Order: sequence, then C-alpha cells, then structure tokens
Amino acid sequence: ILHFAFCSAAILYLDPSSASYYQDDIFMVEIRLDTQGEIINAVRASLEFPPDILKVEDFSKGNSVLTLWPREPVFGREIGLISFSGGVPGGYWGKDGLLGKIIFQAHQASLIATQSIANIKFLEDSTVLLNDGLGTEASLTTKGAVFEILTEVGERKNPWQEEIEKDDVLPEPFKISLSQSPSIFDGKYFITFSTVDKQTGIDHYEVLEWKKDGWKLTTSPYVLENQELTSDIKVKAIDKAGNYWMETLEAQNKPKTNYLIYVGLGIILMLVVVILWLILRKKVKT
Repeated sequence: ILHFAFCSAAILYLDPSSASYYQDDIFMVEIRLDTQGEIINAVRASLEFPPDILKVEDFSKGNSVLTLWPREPVFGREIGLISFSGGVPGGYWGKDGLLGKIIFQAHQASLIATQSIANIKFLEDSTVLLNDGLGTEASLTTKGAVFEILTEVGERKNPWQEEIEKDDVLPEPFKISLSQSPSIFDGKYFITFSTVDKQTGIDHYEVLEWKKDGWKLTTSPYVLENQELTSDIKVKAIDKAGNYWMETLEAQNKPKTNYLIYVGLGIILMLVVVILWLILRKKVKT
C-alpha cells in the first residue's frame, strides 16, 4: 500500500502589489498570508528589494497575527534584504492575515531616467509551517510587488507618520516570567516577556532593576544582574508612538536588613518616648 503525504498550500503576498510613487515619498507595504483553508503556526519570511531605489525606514508589527517573534525583523539596508520569523500559539487560519508592514522611502536610482522600477520579492528560504505538531512545511506560493518610482518630486506623503501621530492605544498588558535552568545562561536567573500593540506595534522594551542605574534597553530573554533576587524588576513595552505599558515583578527575596533597620528605629523611638516621659514625670514631682 502506498501512502502519499500532501502538504497544503499557503500564499505569502504583498499589498499593494503595484503602485506609483514620487521621489522621496514614504509608503507602506503590507506582508499578508492566505493559509488556503489550513491552520498554520509559524512563518519565516525573507524579502529582497533594490536598495538603490528603496530605503527601509521602519517595520511595524501592529495588528500582526503573529504574536511571538523568535527573530525580530532585521534590515540589510545596503544589500536590500528584510527577514523575520514569527509564530502563532494555537495556530492561525485566514485569507488576509497581516504579518507586518514595511515602511519604505522612494528615491531615484538614476538622474537621467524619468522613472525607476522597484521589484520586491520573497526569497526561496521563506517558509510557512502547519499547526500539526510535526513542523510540516506548507507548499508555499509567493507574490511580490512592483513599484514605479518617478523622478518628479510631488507633494511629499508620509502615511506612516500620520499613523504614529494618531496612535493613542497603549501596548497590551503582559506577564514577566522568572526562570532558571542549569542548561541556559550558566544557570543564572532570567526573565521572559512579550506583548503586542494594536496600532503602530512594539518598538522596544526597557528594564529597570536598580534605580541608580536607570532604565536600560533590553530584549527577551533578559539575564538578571541581581541574581540574589532582592529587588523589584520593572519592564516597559514601548510602541512606535512612545506609548508604553509597564509591568512589575516583585522581589523574590526581600532584604532582611530593611526590616532590622525598621525594628531598630522603632526600639530607639520607644526608648526616647520612655526617657522623655520619665523626665517629665520627675519634673512634675519636684
């Protein structure tokens, strides 16, 4: 008996697939996914663009169906490459799932030509995995985009800046998880955290362990500097517009010295009160 394994298809595509822009225009290109009726749980995408015609300004994860990002979006601006990996716990099914938005700026490759043609395409290492517990790759179809860049300088448009200015939604609440494993980070304590932002997307995270050191730019996972776990740990998720949500992981081991100091101060205060009372009593008798 012969058994045949059929991998369902999926389509990675760009929206819009074609358009015309003036020199210096800033525009957004959405990366979308059609799962073709199947449930998927992971995507790895690599895209190529002409760096002499287009410049990557930013990447937005706002409203993405991907909620985990084992590989954050990386830009190779000089060589014209964009890549990222994302996952969806529990899986995703849909025809037009938004994975992310690339923000480009158009510029002219040639001062002689009246226009330039910018082709953006997915590379062969782009993959989509089915939510079958086996890591099965779906048969993948990709559809790129072609943009016409005109030498003329029109009324400069920047829809990305307009989107940022309208963003008044905070990142969503999240949990800070404390972990330790002999096989990870030499057995040191570390924290993990992740959240999403429904508009412009998460820009970065900041962590605070010691007030004297201030906030530090960080990523998840983060190895704690204070391995004694005697201080509260604060993490801020900050979106592209500067809105932020902060969570706190309370100290696991409160410093005992603080309590001893308070007890000592309490005893001293009581002694002072008693001594003053005795002095006043003596004066009253005399």
